[in-house]
Amino acid sequence: MTPIIKTPRQRRALAALAASDGQSVKQLQIKVGQNNIPQLMASLRCAGWRWTCEIIEVIDQDGKKCRPGVYRLTPEHRKLAAEMLES
Repeated sequence: MTPIIKTPRQRRALAALAASDGQSVKQLQIKVGQNNIPQLMASLRCAGWRWTCEIIEVIDQDGKKCRPGVYRLTPEHRKLAAEMLES
């Protein structure tokens, strides 16, 4: 199945993901304009896009450990997204 881009939010998410080696949920919320990033990423998977989510450990502003997710397109889909977004 060839991946497709269905919505402007998906387009913004793919642009952010194609332009970097990973985007946190918080980064995607800002760049895409949507709060429920897991739902958006699920919609991308249903549209044929392949990505991974790595859970990393960081220290928040209160000095507490937290574990945000960082989304990355697979290398072949990152390249495909960049090509599709250029046209």
